[in-house]
Amino acid sequence: MNKHSWKKLSVLALTGLAALSLAACGNKSASSSSSKTTTITFWNGFTASDGTNLKKIVAEYNKTNKDHVKVKMDQMSWDNFNEKLPTAITARKAPDFVAMNYGDMAGYVHNGTMKDMSNFYNYKGVDKSNFQQSAINMGKIKGKSYFIPMQVQGNYLYWNKDLYKKAGIDPNSKVKTISQYMDYAKKIKALGNGVQGTYWSDFAQWSLVYGGTILNKAENKSTINNAANRKVLNQFRQMMYVQKLGNPSTQGVAVDNLMFAGKLGLEVSGPWLNEGMIKNKINYGVTQFPSLTKNGKKQAWLAGVGFGIPTSTDDSKTKAIYSFVKYWNTKKTSMKWSQENKCAPYLKDVAADKSIKNDPVISELAKQTSYSKVMWSGNVHASDIQTNVITPMCNKVVTGSDVNTQLKLADQKINKILKGDD
Repeated sequence: MNKHSWKKLSVLALTGLAALSLAACGNKSASSSSSKTTTITFWNGFTASDGTNLKKIVAEYNKTNKDHVKVKMDQMSWDNFNEKLPTAITARKAPDFVAMNYGDMAGYVHNGTMKDMSNFYNYKGVDKSNFQQSAINMGKIKGKSYFIPMQVQGNYLYWNKDLYKKAGIDPNSKVKTISQYMDYAKKIKALGNGVQGTYWSDFAQWSLVYGGTILNKAENKSTINNAANRKVLNQFRQMMYVQKLGNPSTQGVAVDNLMFAGKLGLEVSGPWLNEGMIKNKINYGVTQFPSLTKNGKKQAWLAGVGFGIPTSTDDSKTKAIYSFVKYWNTKKTSMKWSQENKCAPYLKDVAADKSIKNDPVISELAKQTSYSKVMWSGNVHASDIQTNVITPMCNKVVTGSDVNTQLKLADQKINKILKGDD
C-alpha cells in the first residue's frame, strides 16, 4: 500500500451519514437458511504486490475454512475506496466489511456508521493477549474497538549502503542519534553527481522524539507552538534551506524515486519503501527512528490498517466476518503477510518466531512496534490538521520562512479547526 494513498475523507461525502440510523441495519439480508455458505463482501485498497498477496490469502481461506464462509473481495485504489464508501453506506450498498486506515475510521465512528467490534476478542479461538497493545489501541475510540488490526506501520530510517561506502561510512552502521543522522547525510551529499543526503520527514515523529506536543491531552487545544517543535523546525530548515542536503521542492513519490535510483542516502519512510528497494536492487538497510542521544528512550508513532464493519451490515453476518478476521490473525497468516510485504508483525508469537528474528528488515520494524504508541486515535480533525496545517508549515520552513512565525500561524489554524471554525 502506498503512503500517498492515505487521503483525508471528503467532508461532503460524509455529510448526512449521521442520519443513517442503526435501524437500517437490516438492509442486507443474510444468506438463506437453506444455504450452506455465507458470502461476505470485502472492500480494501491493496492494489500493488500486497494486493496480489492478499488475493492469495483470501483464496486460501475460501478453500480451507470450516465455517462455510466465502469472502468476495473488491480491491480498488485507496482514493477510490475513500470516495465510494461513504456514498455506499448512505445508499445501503456498502460491503459487509472493509480494511481501512485507522485515521479514516474516526470520521465513520463519529457519524455512527461503523459497528463496535469489541466482542471480536471474545470470539472462540481469539487470544487477545497475543496482540501488541498498541495495535489494539489503533482501533479503540472511547473505550470501544471499532477496528481490528490487519497491518501496522511506522516511520523507519532507510539508508543506501553503497552510498555509505562511497562516503567512507561503515555500510552496516545503524544511525542511533539525530546528530549522527545529520553527519551521515552531509557526507553523502558531498559526493555530488546529483546525490542527495536526506529529506525532511514526518513532523509528528520528530516532535515526539524532541519531547514536543501538537495538541493538549484532551486534544481540544493546540500546543504546537513550543520550544521542542521550534527545535524540530529549525532542524528541518537547517537540513533543507541552509545545508541543502536535499532539494526542498522534491517531495512525496519523487523522494522515494530518488532512493530507488540510488541517488539518496537516507530516507525516513514506511514499510512500503521496501518493495521499491528490492525491485530496484538497492543495497540497503533499515533501522528504528533515531533518538536524541545514543542511549535515549526510543519513541515512535504507530499507524496501520484494520478491519471494520459498516452499520449497514446485517448482524447475522458478524460471525462469518469474525471467522475471516480470526483467520487473518493466526500466526501462519500474519507471518505470511509480514514476510511477503516486509511489514512489522503485531502478533507476539509472530514477532518471537525465529524466521522473523533472523530477517534483517522485519526484525527492525518489529522492535519499533513493541514500544510505539498510537497518535490521536478517534480524533476526526487529525487528517485536517496534518494536511492543511502541518505539511504547509513544514514546506514554508524548508524554503526559508521564519520558524517562529510559522509556528504561531499553525497554532492559530489548529485552534480554528478544533473549534469548527475552519
